[in-house]
Amino acid sequence: MSLNKALIILFCYLSLLLVVTIINLNRSKSTPSITHEYVYDEALMVNILYVPEIIRSYEKVKLEYGKKNILFFRYISNSCNICSDSQLNELFTFQEEIGKEHVWIFPAYPDDRNSRIRLSAELSGYNYRNIPADSLIIPIYGGEQKSYFAWINSEGEIELVFVPNRSNVYHTRQFFIEVKRIIQMLEENS
Repeated sequence: MSLNKALIILFCYLSLLLVVTIINLNRSKSTPSITHEYVYDEALMVNILYVPEIIRSYEKVKLEYGKKNILFFRYISNSCNICSDSQLNELFTFQEEIGKEHVWIFPAYPDDRNSRIRLSAELSGYNYRNIPADSLIIPIYGGEQKSYFAWINSEGEIELVFVPNRSNVYHTRQFFIEVKRIIQMLEENS
């Protein structure tokens, strides 16, 4: 994809985030908008750089691995174990709030017996599917591969992407609050 197309996608995504923020602010003047804090946070603005790449990558695999109305967590086998464990612990707590059916883990481990045993032990409390690293991208930032969360909407499209920072769990929790709000809206409309 050319740089122009990537910039157009990025501009559209940022515009969409701005519209969502304005709608949320207008919906509740008395309560500070969590989305507003999240959208304008400097850490998220760095994360937005990954979005076009991740969406393109997901488009290639969504027929095979796609689900609807789920939050997935993508990480690679050689990620920082402390980071992955911390993010999985946060996700497990959040999973209890929104329901296991809305959470999937998509690790990228080698397809061998040891990896299958390890994944079944480590991820026994989650829905998961091992997806090869070359099938669904794991972006590189600052020389290291970054795990990320993504919300897949009712149409099976990526709606939100978040690359957590291990030193700031607050941002991850803010992202989870936004996902929970979306799920509550889905339940109200069904």
